[in-house]
Amino acid sequence: MDPRIADFIRDNRRRYTREAIRQQLIEAGQDPAEIDATWAALDAPDPDATAGEGFWGRFGLFLVGLNVAVFLLVFLATSMVNSFVLAVVLAVALSIGALMAWGLVAATGPAQMGRTTAMVIGGVIPLVFALLVGGTCYALVGAIGPPPPPPHAGVMELEIDPPMSFSATGSASCQPYADGTGFSVYSQELGSIGGRPVSASVESFSTGVVPEGAPTPIPVPGGESGLGLNVYISIMPRAESDQPQDWFVGPGTQLDIDAAAGGLSGTLTFEGLQGAEFDPEGGAVEASISGTVTWTCE
Repeated sequence: MDPRIADFIRDNRRRYTREAIRQQLIEAGQDPAEIDATWAALDAPDPDATAGEGFWGRFGLFLVGLNVAVFLLVFLATSMVNSFVLAVVLAVALSIGALMAWGLVAATGPAQMGRTTAMVIGGVIPLVFALLVGGTCYALVGAIGPPPPPPHAGVMELEIDPPMSFSATGSASCQPYADGTGFSVYSQELGSIGGRPVSASVESFSTGVVPEGAPTPIPVPGGESGLGLNVYISIMPRAESDQPQDWFVGPGTQLDIDAAAGGLSGTLTFEGLQGAEFDPEGGAVEASISGTVTWTCE
């Protein structure tokens, strides 16, 4: 295409007919074939200047595919697989970015914006949102750590020696700790005493992370240094007038545990579990109790 012919046509096509312009170019010594070829090139549609038929369908598939790919990448790379809330936040943010990209292209018009520009906008806006939200989610996951694995269902059996003489079996949950430093086993359905439900729990954890104000744990017999045990047995009140009755690890408590790795099964024998002291008007409790807790979880 001769640029001189093209410039002449562009400058005059709005004022003169095609035949008049062509005749002037021929009289100026231009080749008629070259004139026709240049005019045809100018009249040909620019593929990047028009969206083309079926643009919105392709654009929609492009947005959906890109956002799904970004979501999966961030979801797996940031350990978000264990956090439903953060995953929902990321999905909402990406959806907002996709809607913004769609709205911007629709408001400007794909024919004016151009197919390539529209596709770039459809890709850049969701990616920016993904970087901002994904980075924030990554920082949050890193700060709070991954959530603990779900508890395992099982059964627990509690036997308390005379003079209290209690024996019951009920459903239980075993919760291994995410960092592998311990576990907890608990049940709130171990029969009843005087019509009041009995609950029990066994915890094994690092002695360096004992909650403030909690009873000091007993070192695990034969276990690793820095690990301890806590045992709680409670008789829950039926009404506001009932005083709770609790037994927990005290200075004279003796514990012996035989538990599988992860705490999914085991047997704990306790002796001298200390009772909480209440006002005599609230009901007396045994000063201490002894017995066995056995559990098995899947």
